[in-house]
Amino acid sequence: MASKSETTQRLRGVIVAMPTPMQASGAIDLGGTARLTEWLIGKDVNALFVCGTTGEGPLLDERERVETTRAAVGAARGRVPVIAHAGAVTTAATVDLAKRCVDAGADALAVVTPYYFRYRDEELIAHYVAVSAAVPDHPVLAYNIPALTGNTVTPAVARILRDRAGLTGMKDSTGDAYGLLQLAEAGGSGFHLIVGADLLVLEVLAMGWAGMVSGPAAAIPEPYVAMWKAVASGAAVPWPQVAAAYRQVAAVCHAVRNGSDIPRIKAVLHLRGVIGPYVRAPLRPLAQDELVELRKVAGALVGTTGFG
Repeated sequence: MASKSETTQRLRGVIVAMPTPMQASGAIDLGGTARLTEWLIGKDVNALFVCGTTGEGPLLDERERVETTRAAVGAARGRVPVIAHAGAVTTAATVDLAKRCVDAGADALAVVTPYYFRYRDEELIAHYVAVSAAVPDHPVLAYNIPALTGNTVTPAVARILRDRAGLTGMKDSTGDAYGLLQLAEAGGSGFHLIVGADLLVLEVLAMGWAGMVSGPAAAIPEPYVAMWKAVASGAAVPWPQVAAAYRQVAAVCHAVRNGSDIPRIKAVLHLRGVIGPYVRAPLRPLAQDELVELRKVAGALVGTTGFG
């Protein structure tokens, strides 16, 4: 098994937030998870992020989250690392889920802040200390998305967690460009900063941060991979090529409403012949007129051969 530091160094580049494939009945589709994993690896993504926001994690029970993690790990076969989102409402539930995801083979864990109630900084710190202590041999990333959770991991808290809990880093989905700079400064050179706001990817590339986690990239990963490869090649950065790829990234984000519309992401993957369009209620699949419109928009991005 790779060491914690070796695994951490693999958590770079285009990390795709995977949707969780489902059947028409609403049950999870583990075969679909395996197909999607294989398809994304074939597109040269660098890592996979399962059961997060794009993966409808809060709509899945603990067993489904563990089984989905196990299916993705089994299909990946070590070719790319799999990050399992283990966040839950309580500390005890989070610790239990983190342990079970590790047992299922997850290479690393992401843990969203506890949500619904508003927590003080010292309560968030105690939460992450407990989770990190439960899985000491695996990288743990705090997952910062206050628009959905109501709680924020501030730069000051991130610094404390780095020192007190050995926190590996953070997936930050605030969309706050200046806030990212503050987090990077607070975390220091060993802090693994991964950005979850697609349109800030140029900041990631310019600052040399670890990478991005993207839901839209699950549907159309090609421009994301092209952009990252252009910068990571080690040669002089071909900025015109990067700019062209970024324009495509922005168009992908627009097509799937910046990743906030999970049914649209799944619909594109269905049009591409990868998984079914089904989502967990109260979400609903797109209506036929919405599919017709999306096919035109997404088809222009992936080309006529992009749909199976």
